[in-house]
This record gives sequence, C-alpha cells and structure tokens, in this order.
Amino acid sequence: MITWTIGSTGLIGSAIARRSALMLPGTTFNPDPIPWADPRAAQESLANGAKAFAQAAGSQPWAIFWAAGAATVSSTSAQCLTEVDSLTALLQALRADPPAGPGVFFLASSAGGVYSGSAKPPFDDHTVPRPLNDYGEAKLLQEQAVIRGLRDVCEVVIGRFSNIYGPGQNLDKLQGIVSRLALATATRQPLNMFVSLDTLRDYLFVEDAAAQAVAHTRSALDGTPNRASHRILVIASGEPVALSHVIRTVQTVTKKRVPLALGSHPSSVGQVHDLRLIPSAIECSASAMPTPTHLAAGARAVYDDILRRLQLPGLTAR
Repeated sequence: MITWTIGSTGLIGSAIARRSALMLPGTTFNPDPIPWADPRAAQESLANGAKAFAQAAGSQPWAIFWAAGAATVSSTSAQCLTEVDSLTALLQALRADPPAGPGVFFLASSAGGVYSGSAKPPFDDHTVPRPLNDYGEAKLLQEQAVIRGLRDVCEVVIGRFSNIYGPGQNLDKLQGIVSRLALATATRQPLNMFVSLDTLRDYLFVEDAAAQAVAHTRSALDGTPNRASHRILVIASGEPVALSHVIRTVQTVTKKRVPLALGSHPSSVGQVHDLRLIPSAIECSASAMPTPTHLAAGARAVYDDILRRLQLPGLTAR
C-alpha cells in the first residue's frame, strides 16, 4: 500500500497524513514540496509528482488524498480557479499514466461551499448542491473534474467536509471561528462578528474528520469492483450548534470573556443561516474509529495551541 497526501502541511491534510499512516499502513510517498506560490510551477510539479507516484506504486494498492487549497469564501474567482487548474494538472497526469494497481482518489471538498444555496436542511449526500459564491462554485468544479478525469482509472471518493477546526489552523485566512475566538481571547483583541449568533453550523474536530476521510477511502479500496465508480459523501459530526453556543464554550474552557464586536464583510453574503448536515454512514468497524471529540475538548486544544504559538515567533500564521 502506498499513499500520497497533497496538502499535507495544512490543517486537514496533515491530519489525513497521520491517520492514513495508521489505517492504511505501508509506504508514504513524499515528493519535493509543491511551489504553490507559482501556479505554473505548481502544476508542473504536480504532473511530475503523479508520474513518480505511478512508478513508485507499481502494481500495489494506492491512495491519493487531495487536501490542498488556500481559498476561502472571501477569495476572488481567479484565486479559486487557480486551485481548480492545479488539480486538473494532476488529474491529467494521472489519467495519462496511472498506477497499475487498484487505487482510490480522495478529494477534500466543502459542504458549506456546495450546499450554501441548497434547499431544505439538513443536507446529506443526496442533496442537490447549489453554491452561492466563487469558492463553492470552484469546489463543485473540482468535484466534477475528478469524476470526469478519473473515470475508468480508479475509485473516486469526494468528501464534503463540514466546518473543520483544530490546533494549527492558518490564522491568516478569514475562516476557522473556533481558532479566531481562541485568538481573540488570548490577545484580548476584539473579533468582528459578521453573521447572526444563532447561525447553525456543524463543527468537526480535525482528527475526527481525517479518521472519517481515511475510513471512507479504505472502504472504497477494499470494495473496489472496477475502475469506474465514485462516491460523494458528507463528512460531519451530525451535531449542529449555534454560533452563540461556540462562543459560550470557548469562554467556559478558557474562563475568560471573548471580546466581540459587530462588523460586516463582503463574504457574509454567502453565509447562510442553517447548514445542518447528516454525515454519510461509515462502512467499517466502530472500533476502528476514534471516540468523537466533544466541542469543549476541541476548543481547549485549540486555545492551548494558540497560547503556544503566541509564545513562539513565526508560528502564529501557520
């Protein structure tokens, strides 16, 4: 078994890399870092990486996890489409020269992005996606590109993640409310709130999200009958909470009041009130999955990580 996690330095990518080492034991493919700052160079690097991966995989089972991307709901259309182009370059190389053995390609997508305009929550893997912004449109384009590009090549698993949070989140990006609440609490700098406090979201601790992603991938690999199918799955906790509850939880675990201010931002247009989700069933033994992380425990881990990073210059914007 050989695995390759693209985006392994990010929040969900690093967790998937750790979890796949436990649940998909074998060899980890580690090519040179992708030069994401240069789109053309990144595309060339991804194509070369795909060729090297195929050679390294030979005829053994394999899995590739795409967890790359820095775009958010506030990103421009051009920024979002650049990530689509990067993924497409990889897909073209894989289709031209695929590994000989059975494999699975996992794409990390966004439930919030693709379901932002969908009707009648809670949403599940049968809900018709209807994005409201460039970010969601790009995620849907990525999903379509993977299904189209890898047909007859390998099994495809598309994981539409809920709101993922955890230690190590990039604080330069306008996302990650748990991390931003923890940062505001630690620094005493007010955090502008752009949405209503009764906004409903599904928060999933990053290690739990990674475990679900790898479990779904392993299930697809174990049950591979041919190279022509794909699965679209919702990866979530199934326990939606209001933003006001998240704020109270952070205040409880830190024993400090979170400094808040009311504000506005263009990205709030695409922020809908109700994004309840129904997670897809996991086809594996319950003993193979970690005990779900309670929001309070997850928030505590995030806050402790923020305190550590504030004490070490250069780590805050990780």
